[in-house]
Amino acid sequence: MNEAFNADTEDSRRLLLVQAEAALTAALEQYDLHEENLIFLQVSEHVTYKIEDGAASSYLLRIHPGSASSREISSELEWLDDLSANHGLTVPTGVANLEGSYVTEVETERGQSWKVSVLRWIEGEHWEGNFNESLVRKMGVLLARMHEAAQTFHPSEGFIRPTWGIERFEQEVDRLQKHYRCFLTAEEFGLYEQAASKITAHMSGMPRDGHRFGMIHADFHQGNLVFKDGESFPIDFGRCGYGYYAYDLAQAFIGLYPAQRQMFLDGYESLLPLPSDSDAVHSLETFFIKSLIENQSFHAPHPWEAAELRESKPYSLSLIRHYLDGKPFLFNAIPV
Repeated sequence: MNEAFNADTEDSRRLLLVQAEAALTAALEQYDLHEENLIFLQVSEHVTYKIEDGAASSYLLRIHPGSASSREISSELEWLDDLSANHGLTVPTGVANLEGSYVTEVETERGQSWKVSVLRWIEGEHWEGNFNESLVRKMGVLLARMHEAAQTFHPSEGFIRPTWGIERFEQEVDRLQKHYRCFLTAEEFGLYEQAASKITAHMSGMPRDGHRFGMIHADFHQGNLVFKDGESFPIDFGRCGYGYYAYDLAQAFIGLYPAQRQMFLDGYESLLPLPSDSDAVHSLETFFIKSLIENQSFHAPHPWEAAELRESKPYSLSLIRHYLDGKPFLFNAIPV
């Protein structure tokens, strides 16, 4: 998220990258890496670089915003270690610095402090084109394996990650309220507010038992998967924290067609069936609309993204009206 670094203008972005390169140089002195090539990737929730070393190994170096706490960062990497070591999942595990820590703190000129983490690079490519049925089902199995692992995860004392619940969602709605005019009328935003109220009411009645709630990726979609040899691998766990497993599922559904969502769910339930109650599908639809609103809340402040938001508005409003009217939409094509 660019706003994490206050880099929403060209000048602020240029300054940030100059400062980030200084932090990168200082941090690399504290790792036993033999970098031959450094590749700038992007400014998002972190400033990220790919490191290629002389031993044909690659790493991801992340420079964290000032608001990030060392304990939160190390807790993320603790969970990734558990997924890898105890459950055999291929995930980007952390690399310790020369002092044995997963988080490196550096200081650049003018007393600017930065936190840096390094992870092992997961080889693969982002998917281009349509998914076939086999791959979609495998993606569902992958998410189920992660949720199954979460049910047996025992964090260390002091483990801290965000909780993706009602309070965080209300913050996203408040943010959208400030920026919705770039693509919505006041009347249309009123529908969003009604949907938000329905979402919070539903979530307030959901139990937080171990079959529904635990550690989640919290940003599981095709952009955060890489693919190699017909398999998918999750990356970018920067939002991981506590939440409902249905939230992860719903986020995965956002980028899929209705028929593909059923394939994904079939793969998921082949390993981890949904809770056997009448609210299972309604919960998925609730989290789907929640994810839709959060996504638009993130993009709305950026003027360069307004055109895309306006283009997708008819479909978004159709989904929200179906949700408010209690009409099924998750696995059905709906008119726009």
